[in-house]
Amino acid sequence: MGNDQDDKLLFGQEEKIVRLCKAEMESGKFKDNLLLPKYQKLVRNYQRLLKFTKKIVKIADTQGNVLKKREYKIKSLLDNSSQGFLTFGDDLRVDEEYSAECTSIFGKKIKKEHIALLLSNTPSEQQEYIEAFESVFQDEINLAHLPSKININNRHIDVKYKLINRLDNYAILVILTDVTEKTITEAQIKYLSEHDCLTSLYNRSYIDKNIPKITAPSNLPLSVVLADMNALKLTNDVFGHQKGDQLIVKVAQILKKCCRETDIVSRWGGDEFLLLLPNTDPNVCLQIVESINKACQETEQEIVDISVSMGTATMETPNTNITELFAVAENRMYKNKLLDNKTVRKNIISKIETVLESKGIIPPDHIRRMKSLVVKFADVLGFPKESLETQNLILLASLHDAGKIAIPQDLLKKQGQLSSDEWEIIKSYSEIGYRMAQSIGEPGVAEAMLALRERWDGTGYPTGLKGEQIPYLSRVFSILEVYDVITSDRAFQSALSPREARDEMQKQSGLQFDPTLTQIFLDNLDNVLAPKKKDRASVI
Repeated sequence: MGNDQDDKLLFGQEEKIVRLCKAEMESGKFKDNLLLPKYQKLVRNYQRLLKFTKKIVKIADTQGNVLKKREYKIKSLLDNSSQGFLTFGDDLRVDEEYSAECTSIFGKKIKKEHIALLLSNTPSEQQEYIEAFESVFQDEINLAHLPSKININNRHIDVKYKLINRLDNYAILVILTDVTEKTITEAQIKYLSEHDCLTSLYNRSYIDKNIPKITAPSNLPLSVVLADMNALKLTNDVFGHQKGDQLIVKVAQILKKCCRETDIVSRWGGDEFLLLLPNTDPNVCLQIVESINKACQETEQEIVDISVSMGTATMETPNTNITELFAVAENRMYKNKLLDNKTVRKNIISKIETVLESKGIIPPDHIRRMKSLVVKFADVLGFPKESLETQNLILLASLHDAGKIAIPQDLLKKQGQLSSDEWEIIKSYSEIGYRMAQSIGEPGVAEAMLALRERWDGTGYPTGLKGEQIPYLSRVFSILEVYDVITSDRAFQSALSPREARDEMQKQSGLQFDPTLTQIFLDNLDNVLAPKKKDRASVI
């Protein structure tokens, strides 16, 4: 109350009395009355009392407003603190809730609710809380053993307690903090710190951290298996890292499926996995290895078959050094990988030949004919069949079109003119083939594959090599391949006759082909030619 209008409403009657009294004294009709002085004094005192009362009311009103503002600020702070505040006494019932977060946490107003019922999820848990809270009040307020973490409506809540002295009794202030998001985030961070993000298997950090527990005597005998993927580099180099990642995930799934729930399957490195098999002797360990090999063989892949080279070792006694155990398994793994590489390489080459023909990327029998041509022409050039040059030419016959596997099939078979971008994609197959040959350990063949579309006059691709800059095997093979193509029926052109083919090869001598090698080929054509079937072929 601070303005004149408020004063009139609150003290209007008293002010009216003062005015009437003053008017009577000023009228003069009581001037001879002996009681007039006392009456005047009484009116003045009443007027002073009224004035003093107004001041007190104004002060009280101001203080009330300050208290209300302060109360509003405190409540606003509590409501926006993301914490719930409530109090309860020895009757264990909530006597006050101080923030809106309480309603949010419990999903209802909680005043007069039993505190143990609010914080518990099961009858047994409720009884534990009742006993804990009752003991607090009976044992002169010992808050240390009260529950500090609870779960309410699938939300993780941190709980803190403060003792409040209410003069005549005690109460407990409960502070509730919703840490669900923090808890989930911490769990995710912990998970990511212990698991491989691609495969969801345990990672090396998890293994290192848990070695003491894993190697406990209760887990002996403990067998370890180190597994190294075969042909991952080939997949990455030819089909891209996305395909490589898919291959890694498939291997992880196979390992997980073949192991038991008690086994620990981890990704040890880029293409390596570590299996820790507790309570597993060498015989059982080998059974698991065999089941992994079998599962890999049964998983169908278009080009690169899934296979892993594995090495095993077993810890029989607690005094075995785990590092030495890993080293034994690793050495055995690398020995097996040397043996596996030949099989893997052979399977890859065979798969490439099959896919090239089955998908119509090359015509039937093209590879077989090329192998026959290169062997006979190598003999003409003076290279024995067992020589490195002849063997590389035979391998080149198998792989020279391998890069086309990674080119979109609709683009390879597109009729009509290609755009410049499409042509660039098509031309990249020689580089893809190069990476493929490098990945299976054939650097000489890789160099030859990269240069197959170079021309003697320097107008070829991918790098525009000229003359003898072009690798020798590339110059030899390109002559044989083109001759096989032009003497076979193609999609838009019939096969040339032997005379027409000879004339065409002669025209390209010194332009597309090495003139010396071309002349040797044409001079010995009858010795080089093998029986042929009519087919379709193309050289891009």
